Amino acid sequence: MAELEAIDSRVKTYLMDIGYDKWSRAHSKANRTMTMTSNIAESVNAANKHARDLPIVNLLDFMTTLIQKWNYTNRKDAVESFMKIGAKYEKILSDNTILSQTMTVLPSTEFLHLVIDGQTRNVVHLHENNCTCGRFQLDDIPCPYAMAVIQKFHMDSYKYCSDYYNIDYLLKTYEIPVNPLPDETTWQIP
Repeated sequence: MAELEAIDSRVKTYLMDIGYDKWSRAHSKANRTMTMTSNIAESVNAANKHARDLPIVNLLDFMTTLIQKWNYTNRKDAVESFMKIGAKYEKILSDNTILSQTMTVLPSTEFLHLVIDGQTRNVVHLHENNCTCGRFQLDDIPCPYAMAVIQKFHMDSYKYCSDYYNIDYLLKTYEIPVNPLPDETTWQIP
């Protein structure tokens, strides 16, 4: 904020007036998972960088072919997967499980636990899918502290992951085909 104020104090004032929930994921009132907040436009821009100077018909053909390829590859990967959730989220869950191995869990109730990691203390509330570290509720996947609780009590970690990470949901993302463009000579232009 100090850097923003040095550039233009009106920006800081504006951001403070509209509220943190409008521009900060940590304070957002909307439940947006990693998938929904990732910047797909940046991915598309990076992929079509060399095609931007093409004539419009060639650019559209390039984009259609690119999206077709992505749709086919991602659907094929999801169909061939034996995981319960997408590979990206399975990796996050695995990494969080490894990080949780050295933590100490002190239960308060069936769903409320204190998790100690060295000098750090976090409260995990499994029933509400949240942790004082903030990652659990932001990412909708158990953070390392939540994983420590889940591992200690031999619970199913997938139960605490967003349904949107589920393979069935992933398959629904790619169920609508991207129709290829036929040869330009076959187009019927009114």
